[in-house]
Amino acid sequence: MRDPAGAIAGRIFAFRDISSDRLVEQMKSDFVSSVSHELRTPLTSIYGFAETLLRQDVLFGDQERKTFLGYIASESQRLTAIVDALLNVARLDTGDLKVVIAPTDVRGVVDEVVQNAKDGAADRHQFVVELPEEPLAASADRDKLRQVFSILLDNAVKYSQGGKVTVGVERKNDTVEVSVADEGIGIPQGDQDQIFRKFYRGAGAELRVGASGSGLGLFIARGLVTAMGGRIWVESREGEGSTFAFELPAAGLINAR
Repeated sequence: MRDPAGAIAGRIFAFRDISSDRLVEQMKSDFVSSVSHELRTPLTSIYGFAETLLRQDVLFGDQERKTFLGYIASESQRLTAIVDALLNVARLDTGDLKVVIAPTDVRGVVDEVVQNAKDGAADRHQFVVELPEEPLAASADRDKLRQVFSILLDNAVKYSQGGKVTVGVERKNDTVEVSVADEGIGIPQGDQDQIFRKFYRGAGAELRVGASGSGLGLFIARGLVTAMGGRIWVESREGEGSTFAFELPAAGLINAR
């Protein structure tokens, strides 16, 4: 700053805290690295098995071909799930996510996802399922409901490293509540307000359990639950496991899918 005579009268220093900007950039960088790895893994398997089947110097039996094709199909399904997750994030960001709300039997959806998880999980996991005897309907989009519950159940299996995973569905006043509890590493108190953010992964979770991820699952789950008129939350203590739960508006049983 100069005075009317042109002499220096003072200086102005402007400061801006860019810590949050740097954090976001680092999270984006970690996300790109993680997603690239997750995409490369199934692509490598698909390419490898396809190349093997195309070999002219080896004659494969029907059983071997069936096995190779099975791997190709499962890895393709895994790849599709990753791409679907990225598309869901884009739709949530732009507000283009479309939901079709209808009376949906929550018990049936939960039971289906749990059975698939049992087939794919190691024997070290014990699943305890507490479902009502009668159909319990919520106002929901069946596909979106399935996605949300799959994300929570997959996380429980991934971060519990064995032990019991308890799934519950119950009617509470005018809502239907779904919960998934595990006996895993738990979530530090400082992370619990952040874990539903895009790209966010719990501090040290990857190192503690060797589990990797894109940091998008819980962000997508929250977006889908919100779009269906519900809410989602977590209760956890570090080292003592976590319970994720969400609730949706209850609906009548008529025409529940």
